[in-house]
Amino acid sequence: MKNLPNALTILRIVLCVPLLFVEPLSIPFFVLYGICGVTDMLDGYLARKLKCTSPAGARLDSVADFLLTAVLLFRLVPAMKLPIWLFGWIAGIAIIKLCSLAVNYVRYKQFAFLHTYANKAAGLLLFCLPFGYPFLGVNAGTTLCVFATLAALEELILCVTSPVLNQDVKGIFFSKNE
Repeated sequence: MKNLPNALTILRIVLCVPLLFVEPLSIPFFVLYGICGVTDMLDGYLARKLKCTSPAGARLDSVADFLLTAVLLFRLVPAMKLPIWLFGWIAGIAIIKLCSLAVNYVRYKQFAFLHTYANKAAGLLLFCLPFGYPFLGVNAGTTLCVFATLAALEELILCVTSPVLNQDVKGIFFSKNE
């Protein structure tokens, strides 16, 4: 049972491969994508419940999240017929996230994403994007970009100002005990 959270995370990584090849917004896409979303929600929850959280598990989760996001950018965004300015915005968010990775590497000698509440909210909105896009169109992408920008900026501020690397920091507006 103690390996279940990491097994779910590895399943998400494995499912990224077929997501590269199925047609975006098709039934097979939604099935694979839904399974990825469920594994993302369950892995951390189960790790905490089973008392088997670890830095390696957190890094594995970050890798899985990054891969799923990259697959979505590669396959889903081109299929959504977004305006060019939104592509620029997405690129700007990616640059901020890469700066956070670089700061963490320079300061702490490791690549790490932070699991802030804002990043989790942005991740949830990203997960909802394919389901909401057919109904909301560009507004779904714009809403996601607003949240993702705020989350990315918060992460960068935390990476620059925190004296130690804490991947499980809740955010800049939360005390260390929360």
